[in-house]
Formats: sequence, C-alpha cells, structure tokens
Amino acid sequence: MKTILLTYLIFLSTIVTFGQVKEIYLNDDLNEISLLDFNNLKDPYKNFDVRFDMDTLIINVKVQRISKGQIAPSKLDSIRNELSSLSGRSIPKNDVLIINYYPGLDWCNSTGDKSLTRVNYKSFLKKLNKTEDASQFFVYKSPEGTAEYGEQLHWFKDSSGIMENTFFPIHYPCGSYVLIDNEGNFYVRKGEYNIGEILGLLKNRETTFDPAFQK
Repeated sequence: MKTILLTYLIFLSTIVTFGQVKEIYLNDDLNEISLLDFNNLKDPYKNFDVRFDMDTLIINVKVQRISKGQIAPSKLDSIRNELSSLSGRSIPKNDVLIINYYPGLDWCNSTGDKSLTRVNYKSFLKKLNKTEDASQFFVYKSPEGTAEYGEQLHWFKDSSGIMENTFFPIHYPCGSYVLIDNEGNFYVRKGEYNIGEILGLLKNRETTFDPAFQK
C-alpha cells in the first residue's frame, strides 16, 4: 500500500510542478513533513536518508532503521501461502518467518569484496539450522547481484509484490529483512545489516517483537 501511495505522490507532484524542480521531505510512513522536522530526525543509529532525484522532483525520505508492528491475520496467511508456494515447502504454523529482502543492485551492494559476505551467510545458515521454530527465505525484487552471495542461498522472486508492498515500499540500500511471528507481530530492519544479528533476535523473541523495546 505504501508503494502505491509513493508512486501516486510522485505522479501528482510531477504534474503539479511540471517544468519546475520541487523538493519534498517524507517521514518513514511516507507522509510529507517540513525540512525542519526532517533535519530534527538525525540520529544515525535510528535513521538514515534516502534521496530520489527526478526531472522535476527530488524526494528525501527519512528512513527509520528498525520498525515494529503487527499485520492482520489475513495478511499473515497470504505471506505464508506465498512463501510456501514459492519454495515448495510447508511452513510450520508456529515458526517465525525470516525474510531477507534484496531490492536489486545499488551503490551499497554492488561494491566491495563479497568473499567475506559469502562466509558470513554460510555461517548464518549453518547456525540457523540448529534454531527451532524458524523458517527462512531469501526474496528479491530484481535478481541482478544475488549470485554474489553464494550458491548456498536459494532465492525467490517477490512476484506478487506482497513483501515490497507490506514492508519495503522504497528501495533501501543493500537490502533489508523482516521477522514475523505466528501472531503477525513483525520486526523490520531497513537498509544495510549484519546477517548474524538475526540469530540474536531469534533468541530473544519476546523482546524482539515487543514494540516497547526499540534498539
């Protein structure tokens, strides 16, 4: 839904400002805010900026690195059914869903030596196999660059756009992930991250999904 709203905002603003260059500022909910409010959200541990440059519009988004919430049971069922269909495997009802989302090639994930990244991902999967009640999936919007993460990763395309529309409405650099428990509570990390941190979040699930605890 956020993706649709952002697309509409871009279209509307482009029409209104045809022939001019307009700059707008959005918060993490993709609502327009003032430049002052935008600049006041400057904690690098909690937020980062994403900028989109177009011919007649510049969009600045203040992204909240971590967000928590809850999706409706129907949405959870749709996501579970989608992942089950893509992977060809059933998902135990009580499992926490781990979805590593790759938005496509960008300045962040296209640079640097990926040898260490491949080692980290391989180590992550080995440890995850020992974790109970967790089902993990690597999902992409655009596949270019996914091979760099190693052959041990099995990628699935977000064909319906359900992951993008629900959790990742814009392109966050490098990639993101979301954890969803069996009641629909979610924990989203947007932008570049350390794959190993997911293991710690799974060990402390009560804190991870409690909105009162923000890291």
